[in-house]
Formats: sequence, C-alpha cells, structure tokens
Amino acid sequence: MKAYRIVVHDDRTATPVELVAEMAHDARVTEFCRQRLASSAYVTSIEVWSGARKLCQLWSEARQAA
Repeated sequence: MKAYRIVVHDDRTATPVELVAEMAHDARVTEFCRQRLASSAYVTSIEVWSGARKLCQLWSEARQAA
C-alpha cells in the first residue's frame, strides 16, 4: 500500500481539506478521486500527491466546461 495526500477544494470552505489515504496504486487513488468529484456538487477540484510529487489535479465537469 502507498500513502497519498489528497487535497480537496470545496466551494463551501475557504481552505482546502487535506486527507491521507492508503491505496494499492496510483490508478486506484485517481479513480477514488474521480468518484468523489462526481458525487459532490461542491467539490471543484482535487489534487493527488505522493510524497512531494503532485500526481495529478482533477477538475469537476462544471469547471472544465466553463
């Protein structure tokens, strides 16, 4: 298992929420974050970090369309 830091940007809060998750691999954490984005109208983007390396930043569909 690998440890990841997940930074959730939410319209309801001024400060992003930081989560720590242990998952099997990079593809699994990315899929988890995509599901999180799809399930919330308030989450605007999610950053995924592995140590000091930013793996990706995912944006909500509404933000991508704008």
